[in-house]
Amino acid sequence: MTVTDSLRELAYAQAAAFVQTLNGRDPVALQRDWGLSPAVAAEIVDMLDSYFAASEALSLTPLAHAFVPGKGGRPGVDVYATGDGPLGLECLLLADGKPGEAILHLEMSGHDGALRLHYRYIGS
Repeated sequence: MTVTDSLRELAYAQAAAFVQTLNGRDPVALQRDWGLSPAVAAEIVDMLDSYFAASEALSLTPLAHAFVPGKGGRPGVDVYATGDGPLGLECLLLADGKPGEAILHLEMSGHDGALRLHYRYIGS
């Protein structure tokens, strides 16, 4: 899959919607809205609790700056083609608008402008 500006922005929109759900730290919402299993949803909430205080609001780098390399040359949201078809995303999670160390790893698959988000993991 070739990464165009429009595809990058579509992937960003889905990732931002996923992070909005993450911000609620609600495993039921993760299951309902994103089709995650109960075990994976619970694991995500536990992982978030290990990186962030419950009071911190989670978000992505704003779209206007999301794809611009920051410190260390890494953009806040990196969208890239993988060898086997889906798009890969590495998204730096912000806490109250400030960069943390947690990186959300996602994949997007689909065609004709319809992308489906697949959660991979949260790491540092």
